[in-house]
Parts: sequence; structure tokens; C-alpha cells
Amino acid sequence: MSASLGKKILKWTVLVTPWALAAMLAAGWWLTVWTPGYLERLIPKLAADMGLRLTEFHVRDAGLFSADIGPVRLGDGENGLSLANVHITYTPASLKMGRVNEVRLDGLRLSCSFDGERFHMPALDMLPESDGGTPKDAAPAIPGLPLDSLTLRNAVMRCVVLGRTVSVPLEAEITPGDTVTFRADLTPRDQSIHLEGALGPTLNDLTLKLKADALRVEAFGDFLPVPVAGTADLAAEAEIDLAASADAGIGFSMALTRSDLRALGVRLAEDATVEVKGRIKEREIRFSVSRVALEAPYPASLTIPSGRLNKNELFAQFSLAGAGVEMGGRLDMTRKADGEKLWNVSLTAANPDRLVVQASGRVLTLNGFIFSMQGEAGPDSADVVLDCATRGTGLANSGFSSGSMRMTLPLKWPAPKSNKAGAITLSRLALDKHKLGDVRAQVHQMGTDLAYAGTLRTDLLPGLRVPFSGQSSLIDNESDITFKVDGYTLPRGFSPAALSPGLKGVELDGTLQAEGGVSMSPRGLESRAKASLTGGRLTLSEGSTMVDGIELTYSTPDLFTLRSAPAQTLTFDSLKAGDILLKKGKIVYQLESMGSILVEEAGFRWCGGHVSSKAFRIVPESREYGITLFCSELKLSEILSQLGLAKAEGEAALSGELPVSWKNGKISFNSGFLHSTPGEGGTIRVEAMQDLVAAIPEGTPERGQLELAREAVRDYQYKWVRIKADTVGEDLLVRLSVDGKPASTLPFVYKREFGGFLRVTGDVKGSNFQGLRLDVNFSVPLDRILLYKDIARMIE
Repeated sequence: MSASLGKKILKWTVLVTPWALAAMLAAGWWLTVWTPGYLERLIPKLAADMGLRLTEFHVRDAGLFSADIGPVRLGDGENGLSLANVHITYTPASLKMGRVNEVRLDGLRLSCSFDGERFHMPALDMLPESDGGTPKDAAPAIPGLPLDSLTLRNAVMRCVVLGRTVSVPLEAEITPGDTVTFRADLTPRDQSIHLEGALGPTLNDLTLKLKADALRVEAFGDFLPVPVAGTADLAAEAEIDLAASADAGIGFSMALTRSDLRALGVRLAEDATVEVKGRIKEREIRFSVSRVALEAPYPASLTIPSGRLNKNELFAQFSLAGAGVEMGGRLDMTRKADGEKLWNVSLTAANPDRLVVQASGRVLTLNGFIFSMQGEAGPDSADVVLDCATRGTGLANSGFSSGSMRMTLPLKWPAPKSNKAGAITLSRLALDKHKLGDVRAQVHQMGTDLAYAGTLRTDLLPGLRVPFSGQSSLIDNESDITFKVDGYTLPRGFSPAALSPGLKGVELDGTLQAEGGVSMSPRGLESRAKASLTGGRLTLSEGSTMVDGIELTYSTPDLFTLRSAPAQTLTFDSLKAGDILLKKGKIVYQLESMGSILVEEAGFRWCGGHVSSKAFRIVPESREYGITLFCSELKLSEILSQLGLAKAEGEAALSGELPVSWKNGKISFNSGFLHSTPGEGGTIRVEAMQDLVAAIPEGTPERGQLELAREAVRDYQYKWVRIKADTVGEDLLVRLSVDGKPASTLPFVYKREFGGFLRVTGDVKGSNFQGLRLDVNFSVPLDRILLYKDIARMIE
């Protein structure tokens, strides 16, 4: 039974299968032939149902499950859509229902525009309103689309933004529904931008999310008011009513790195990032900028916590910090008239507190500071006035300070050859406790530079005026100001006690000259100065001590510390104090920091020879000094005469060392010695030793010895001479030792019973001394030596 049934099934299978296959092939052939024709009828109908005017299409290839159609054009003119190819997938069943599964558009060409007020995409105008009875004043609903998905490949959107055209290649995936969602990758000018969004529930409701990483800003330089370069990371979210696109709500953030802002006169610190966040709403941008580190024009950081920008107004509240100082301020700009390019500008920054500014290696203190700028500005022109002021200034570690300072400066752009002048005022300029005076100057713009010309009016020296001039670059951050005093003659009887109270009783004559300057550049702040005194005369102790022929030079590489260069010189022709006379003096010195003076060398002519010293340092507040004077070829006769010890003559010349110390206001000599040249004898003649003899009673051996010594040195042939000098109490003790013999017979004889020599008279023959050594001590109160008193007072 089962075998018979199997044979029947096999028989019918063999008979039916060829016919079934033939039927299937016939159906496939029929569908293949039917599909292109069906599509040619279906596509215009679908377009018509969607409200789209199909002006051109060609079915190039069609099969059971897919077809390629193209070229295709919807609409007319530039507002129409042009497609190189449309690839669709479907099933026979879906075609029968008037739908397709997927549509891929190749080579789509779109256009859009934005004029600052309205965004317009003509392709959206071709979409019909829904037929659901939408009220006339209501937004059109999303029409139903007969497809499951839409893909754009190799599409290009031609956009006209504010009159500038940019072509944007794009790839996109669109999913229709009650709300149309889409994802797109755009590459305008080879920059990658990812876009996601949704359109719906009406054709006016558009939401967007934009993200771009490493976007080259310079690729869009024609859209920027100034050329800016760098790399930007962008993110934005927008809710746009296409019927009123200017009122869109758009939130955005931007991070700009490796920025080149030289066109703005700004250079950011290395690795600095400009982070901007904001929101666009009701035709106004509200924004903030996180802290940005700047290197130029000055090292600083800028923060904008809040700002707003619209068609006719710009406002920004900012905080600027740099050089250890922070200032808050605001910028207000309003358009002069609707549609005009000129804006009224007001910029103000202030800090009322005491500020400590670190600038170019200096520490500057400001007693409050205010800065403002008022005027007009536009894209290619500006006419403003800068105004800045402070209640007082000070320069640390220099002693310089001042009272109030103010500067007003008119500026224009394009830069004129010469602009109207502004003014600089600086009151109560001082160095330590010395009042230097007031400064008045004019400043005006000359092209891209500023030119200065002014005068320091000071009572430090009677009638002295110090003119100065200079120039600053508005581009290169470089400035140079110079001053010069040419031939100021000190008035007769001038006392420098006004400069230093310790110089009371001193009068100075002569002619002063000075010049110098201050420069600022990217290298920092630099200054220099030179001064000289010629034809000088210094008088001390009411004329008892006088220095004539003074020539002084002073040069400093740093005007603010007054530290001098090495090897400055002070010379004089003569210094006379009573009977003491010094000639051809020269001091080589260097003024060091903190007011100390390094005397590199010093010397003068005295008593026919030369006196010099090695280097020593004078330190403020020091109460003790010690130097050694090196004496060469000093004539004994002049030493005795100038010290008021005796009148003498002869060729005896002495050399040696005189250690001198100053302690607690007193000068002392310590074991000083002078001696004649060994092996060289000579003759000396000393008179006026009567005071030494008169102090001893007559008829005593001591009186006889002194009379013998006085008579011997009237004409004495010496082998050697030596002087020792020491301070004993308040006196200078001078020990004169000579070894030799009198040049002739002396009227003295030795009496044993007397115990010494007695003077003889008449025809009595005296004694012929073949060898006689004499030791004579002189004691001179130091107060009697005027030079001693004057030097001690000056040191104090």
C-alpha cells in the first residue's frame, strides 16, 4: 500500500515540476518587465502624493528588489533638487502598497542661505503641508513619507551665509516618521563636522546637535573680522523655529587651542586654551570666557565671567590679572545708529586697593589704579581717548616714590602722522627723603609710535629744570625716554646740605652736566645715566678748608638703584687746610648697592712726594674703618713745616706707611713710619725749635741736651732719617730720629760735673761731633689740624 502511494507521488512530481518551474520563470519575467513600467507610473504618483513636483527622472535599471533611477530633478531653477542617482530597495508587496524600504540619494545638490535674520532652505519649501486639517495660522505638520529610511551619499550643499558662499560636502542618514531624525557628517573646506538632529513635530521645529574636533579656524577666515588661526573644538545644541530662525535658542561651547591671535595684538601663552561658552536667544548672544593666559602684549590672564552681544550692543564684564595685580572692569559698545559701522566705546578697569606690580624684574607699588577708554570705533577706524591715573607710586629697593600720576592720550586708527596731544602729570616725585619735584609732559601719537616731551621741575637745586623726551612703539612694546642737563651752574654759596644734612657748613661751586634714559623692550626694563661736575670748588669750616679744581664723573647702568659702573673718578687740583696742602688728588670709586662705596684706589701729592692707598669700602652705618697710606719721597722739611712742628729745609725724602683708623668719630694713627732711602745721605736744616727748648728750665742737663740738638739740626749731615707717628690720647705724637753729624763745630763742651753739655761763648772752642744721633718727639693736638676736623666730620 505504501509502495503504491509513493509511486503515485513521484509520478505526479515529475509531471508537475516542469510546469511549476515554467510558471515561476514566467512570473519572474513578467515582474521584471512589469516593474520598470510600474515604477515609472508609481514614482510620479508618490511624488505627487508628497506634494513634490517631479520635473525629470529616468529608470535606468530595475529588478525585483531594487532599482537605480537617475538623473532626477525636483522643482525648477537654483531652488530645485538635483540628484545624479537614486537607488531604492523594495519588495513587490511594498511596491503594491506604494512604499519602498530604503532610498539612497547619490550626488544630491542642495542650497541654503542665512542673511543674519532668516535661515532658508528651498528644499523644505517643496514639502507640502499635512492634510490633517491644520489651521491656517498653525505650523505645518511633518507629511507622511512612503519610505523607511533615506541615505545621502556624495551630497553637496551650497550655502550663502552673510553674502559669502561655501560648499559643504555631506553624508547623511534620515529616518522619516512623525519626527524626522537625521545624522550627518559635513566637511566644509575639508573640516569635519558631525551633526545630529530632528525635524518635527512640525516643519518649523528643528533641533540640532553639532560637534567638531580639531577644526582649523583659518579655513573660515573670510567669515572673521580679523585673521585668526588655531584649532577649535566645537559643540552646540540648538532649538530653531524655522519660521523665525533669528530667534533660535542655541547653546554652544568652543575650545580654541594653538591659537594665533597676532592680528589682535595678542599672543597667548604656550598650550593656552580659549574656552567660550554661551547661548543665543532672542537675537542676542550671552557668553563667558574661562581664564586665558596671555604672553603679549603683557604677561597676564583674562577672564570674562559674563558678556552679551546683539546687533547694536556689546557688553563684557572682565577680570584681568598680571604682574601680581588683579583688576576688574567692563566694556560697553553701542552702535551709533542702526546700520552704521561706528560704535560708541567705553572701557573701564579699576582697583582701588594698594597694588604690587611685578614688571620687568622690578616691583612697582600703586596706590590704586583706574584705566578708561572712551570714543568711537568701527571695523576699520577708531578715535578714542585713554585716561589712566593712580593716587601714588613707589619703586621697591630704589627709594623712588611719587604722589598722584595721570595720563590722557588721544589715539586714532588709521594711525595719523601726528595726532592731537595728551598730557602726563606726576606730582611729588621723591628719592628717599629728597623731594625731586613735579613732572609735566605732553604725549601725542605719531603713526604707530608715541612721542613724549616734558620737564622735571625741581627745587632740589635752585632753578634746575630737567627736560626729557622719548618715543614708544604701539606695536613692538618698546620705549625709550632720555633726559639731559647741559651746563647747570651752581649758584654762588650753594650748600649741599639740602641733599644731605651732614654737609651743613659746606659750600660747593661748579658746573653740572647730566644725561641718561630709560628703555623698555621684551628684554625688560633698562636704564642708564651719566653726570659730571667740572670747575668745582668745595669750601669747609667757613673757608678754612678748601678744595679747588674738582672734576667728578659718575655713570650708572641702573638709574633706579643708582649703582654706578666701575672706575668712576674724582680729581682735584688742590686741597688746603691751614698749612696742610694736598695736590693733584685722584679717587677711583664705584657706588655699590645699598649705598656702599668701593674706593678702588686713591692718591694725592703731598710734601713733594706721593701718598696712595689700596682699595677699601665705605659702608653706611659702619662706625669703624682702617686704611693704610703708602707714602713715597715725602720731603722732611715740608712735613715738619705743614704740621707746624718746625721750619726746615734740605733734600731729605722719606717713604713708608701710615696706618690710619677711624672709630666712633675719631681718627688715629697706629705705628706709622717713614724713613729715608737706605744708603742715601744728605743735609737738613731745621729752625724754630725754640718752643721745645723754652719749656725746659735753664741750667739743667735736659736744657743743655735740647739746646745741643737744636744747634745740631740747624745744619746737619744725615746718614738716615726716620719718623714714627702714633696717636696718644687726643694728640699726634711724632718721633723724629736722625743719625749723622753736624756740618760744623758746635759751641758746646761736655762737663762731667754737670753731667752734660754746656754752651760756651767767646773764644772757647766748641766740640766737633763725628757722629751724633738725635731723637726728637713732637706732640701736636689733633684738633689743631683743621683737615683732621673736617675729614672726621664728613665721615660722620
